Amino acid sequence: MGVFSRIRYVVKGKAEAVLDRMEKPEEQLAVFVNELNEQMASLQKAVARAMADEKRLKMEIEDHLAQAAEWESRAVLALESGNAELAKEALVKKEDREARAQNLQKPWKAQQAATEKLKANLQGTKERIDEAKRKYTLMVAQYKTVETAKKVNDSLSASTSNSAMAMMDRLGDKIRTIEAETEAAAELSGASADVDLEAKFASLERTKRGDQALEALKAKLAAKATQPDAPTRS
Repeated sequence: MGVFSRIRYVVKGKAEAVLDRMEKPEEQLAVFVNELNEQMASLQKAVARAMADEKRLKMEIEDHLAQAAEWESRAVLALESGNAELAKEALVKKEDREARAQNLQKPWKAQQAATEKLKANLQGTKERIDEAKRKYTLMVAQYKTVETAKKVNDSLSASTSNSAMAMMDRLGDKIRTIEAETEAAAELSGASADVDLEAKFASLERTKRGDQALEALKAKLAAKATQPDAPTRS
């Protein structure tokens, strides 16, 4: 399996696996990102090797051309010195180097094209990996949000919710009981005051009636004492 194929497998396969089971999403995210980074590093190494091969071929071509130019200079020198045979040998060397350079042109251009393609693929793969990381991170964040909401909902649902409502109902009953007891105590306190007041007035009335009765009795006795005695029979 090639580097690009492996990366596509990792991106697609891991994403599908995550959708199937989201256990410990943070740990899975770390493993997922680590694998993508490893695959990306392998791809970068492959591109670097291709670039190195392309540069090596180019350097060989340039070296052959440089040596061809050197042999041509030597041929000129030999010819100027009157040594035609030596000039011929130098020109043969020149043509040999030029031929080697020419033979390397085709593989160099092929390697150059392959390198450019690998570099483009590397950039495209990097963008896809970055997008996969962003989506996966978003998935984990959404999962954590849903999990948090679920925990909150669970804490307020069923027995917990009923227990809280029951406690609030009991508290309400207690408040109403205290209010009723307070009102009753207030009413009883007011009734007691009225009873005391009635008792006071009743006492005053009894005292007044007693005084009046006493004065009436005194007046009666006084009147009786002032009456003449009745004549006695002989």
